[in-house]
Amino acid sequence: MKKISFLLIAFIAIATSIQAQDTLALKEYTGKFIFPEGSIVSYVAVTVEKGKLSFSSSQGTGTLEKIAEDSFSIPEYQGTGKYIRNADKKVTGVVIDVMGYHMVGTKQEITSTTYLMDRQPILKVKRKQFVIS
Repeated sequence: MKKISFLLIAFIAIATSIQAQDTLALKEYTGKFIFPEGSIVSYVAVTVEKGKLSFSSSQGTGTLEKIAEDSFSIPEYQGTGKYIRNADKKVTGVVIDVMGYHMVGTKQEITSTTYLMDRQPILKVKRKQFVIS
């Protein structure tokens, strides 16, 4: 019985470790990808949710399912996405082919200014008084 308990605990630990590694590996694909003016979407935000990549845009949301290194299927839209890397192997963009559209997006670098510009103000001045919203 002790051997079975030990094996069960070891299996759970290994499975948890593998899932954590998968989540860390997927993090490099996350971010905000900006598309040129005139594209059907202005940007796509990619995140990791429950160990899987998901995206959201003005056209809807969906998931990305890995089919090869840096290549993903987009089942909700019968499409594919391929990440672009620079010489340093850093993800810098994405190419998306969905429903007859071909789009090339650039990954937006996150800076403190970018973060501040994407957020609503926390502190507003109203009639010379500070109002926390």
